[in-house]
Amino acid sequence: MTDQRERMVEMTEKFKNRVEKLTSMLDVDAVIITDPTNVFYFTGCFIEPHERMLALLIDVKSNDTALMFPELDQEVVNDEATVDNHLPYSDGEDPFRQIFEHLMDADTIGIEGGHVTYNRYQKFLENYTADQITSVEAEINQLRGKKDDDDKEKLQEAVDITEKALADLVNEPVSGKTEKEIAEFLLNKVKEYGAVDVSFGPLVLTGENSALPHGTSGDTTVEPGHFLLIDFGVVTKDRYVSDMTRTFIIGDPTEEQEAIYNAVLRANEAGIKKAQAGTQMNALDEAARHEIMEDGYGEYFTHRIGHGLGLGLHEAPSLDAQNTDKLENGHVITIEPGVYKAGFGGVRIEDMLYIDDTTHVFTKFPKDIDSITIEG
Repeated sequence: MTDQRERMVEMTEKFKNRVEKLTSMLDVDAVIITDPTNVFYFTGCFIEPHERMLALLIDVKSNDTALMFPELDQEVVNDEATVDNHLPYSDGEDPFRQIFEHLMDADTIGIEGGHVTYNRYQKFLENYTADQITSVEAEINQLRGKKDDDDKEKLQEAVDITEKALADLVNEPVSGKTEKEIAEFLLNKVKEYGAVDVSFGPLVLTGENSALPHGTSGDTTVEPGHFLLIDFGVVTKDRYVSDMTRTFIIGDPTEEQEAIYNAVLRANEAGIKKAQAGTQMNALDEAARHEIMEDGYGEYFTHRIGHGLGLGLHEAPSLDAQNTDKLENGHVITIEPGVYKAGFGGVRIEDMLYIDDTTHVFTKFPKDIDSITIEG
């Protein structure tokens, strides 16, 4: 019981520190956070409000916090929310009236520009002018982009679940199974291992379908001679996510399959090698893309090298060719080069990394061509 109480105190301090870090970055009187994942990040309480309004209200000067939420979620808030004030409202009540009353002394407010809908922005304009409203999304994204050792441990748990499920899959024959059947198998397995859901997909693409970077798992059957691309991740009980991709070859690889696979593998390894604190983010994309271009497949690599993730599947930072920001300790990123040749097939290899004094690679699932070649 003592350990549990100490853990609760530790987590409460963690959420309060996050609020303080945010307010220290801002020049507004109050912040209104409505994205459920961001509310969870600052309070420890996750609510999916659907069409209803959810809002974390933060007084920037005092760091006082208030959570406005649908009354039906009162028990969840009681159990999980690290906030100073509860502001429940019932169906039929206007939640904006309660927001404006609670923030009556705030002349300027910060909102999440990419999350607030047009209709809700119009409601804010009933009490504030456009000049009094600022987007604080960049500051929130910057905070969420940096993880600590506790985050790292929970992300590793998410990766471990993902890799256990994938190992179970390839330890059984896959030829003759459809993409949908494999996706369903992985979904069931990750839940057996403790995941509450998948972070997306699973995306299972075989044969020519593997050349679709964001295809949809369907009724195509896995056959000898195919690439089998599997991209998926999980959501853990603590709401951390994973994201990894492995591409398998069914039966002995052809010369072209081997060439494409090894080009992507070299690109993946080059990106990982470059992923060090202090390195410009676009340098990772450049290093990986150089390998693929040298092998003659540059035109078939059509997306950035990677992205951040944590509580969300796509978070800051973006590892694209235009991003000159530098990697910092605490960043969690993917390295996921790919080659997608329409009418033939595609390969993507994706790993998750934690940037620290020594870069930590979360994903351990084998990716050498011998290990990913499956009996046809």
